[in-house]
Amino acid sequence: MGTDRTSRPAAIYEQLVSGTEQTHRLLSVHWELTYRCNERCSHCYVNILPSNTEVPGELSTVDCFRVVDELVDLGALNLLLSGGEILVRRDFFQIAAYARSRRLLLRLFTNGILINPTVADRIAALHPYAVEISVYSISPERHDQITGRQRSWEMAIGALDLLRERGVRTKMKVPLMRENWQERREMEKLADDLGAQFHFSTTITPRDNGDLSPLEHRLTYDQLVRLFREILEGDAWVDRCVAPDGRTCKIGLNSLAIDPFGNVFPCVQLRQSAGNLCTRPLRSIWEEAPIWQEIRSLTIGRLPVCRSCELRHQCLRCCGLAQVEDGDWQGPASADCREALARRQVMVEQGVLPADFPIPAHLRDLAAPYHGPC
Repeated sequence: MGTDRTSRPAAIYEQLVSGTEQTHRLLSVHWELTYRCNERCSHCYVNILPSNTEVPGELSTVDCFRVVDELVDLGALNLLLSGGEILVRRDFFQIAAYARSRRLLLRLFTNGILINPTVADRIAALHPYAVEISVYSISPERHDQITGRQRSWEMAIGALDLLRERGVRTKMKVPLMRENWQERREMEKLADDLGAQFHFSTTITPRDNGDLSPLEHRLTYDQLVRLFREILEGDAWVDRCVAPDGRTCKIGLNSLAIDPFGNVFPCVQLRQSAGNLCTRPLRSIWEEAPIWQEIRSLTIGRLPVCRSCELRHQCLRCCGLAQVEDGDWQGPASADCREALARRQVMVEQGVLPADFPIPAHLRDLAAPYHGPC
């Protein structure tokens, strides 16, 4: 029987990823280069600083070169650079070019405001895997209201266009919120018109300092149900099984996060420090910090509530969300619980789950006010 050649690279990569997860080999890194930003997005999880602020303790250019060397020494392949806004760092292109010279695959998160033709040329010269820009509405006014920056929609769309003209792979990222969730199809068309991939997410989290105001943007339960009626393929979920030794969150297995000050975390949501790169080599942090073993052992069967939850197979529980919103990274993540309950509702409507499929005790109050189709 012949082999589908188009599937071979994907299969090989999946095999590589699986191997790094099993052996705790570093593969991917999310590095927040700065918390300075030229926008003030009302839903952002970062404690943003003004773009022209001098920030004591932010890693210097030389520090960043050293960190890149340490990542390469550990065998990392994928490097995501984000902020804040990466382009407010005057040394951004020095850092990014050095990372590329060390053969790291780059993904860049930017709001696009500072991307003019010259900057687009410099980005294209880096040959990044992708540049990802968030767009919050098809309405410039609504987008600008969310970002707190006039003309930010115009500049974001212009950046996507400039990068497309230079052959750079782009992605339009859309956090679905109460303000924009009904625009999903129109935003997908806009992305297609701009030659960009389209990705949406329903995840809106508290700020890292505990501020809950971003949650005002989060979809209501009824809105989640209505969205899932449009997008959920119940047949693909009904046979999903999370075994007791399985996980819904793979943080810490082959990846880590670094903040602008050199602190190392399992991910940008779970701010449990593994160490600091200014005082300890990355290899030592990656190989010796106790938190990695804690996370690796965090299977569903060891979670006090989730292990017996009737909706564990419909849930995409995130350890970081459980910590930042609910205060316990081994407990339920209430945001993911809501989504699992909404999936259950739609799967019942689709007939792939029985009407009496149980609702977990800790979610009954949420389900009670819901009385069927909106």
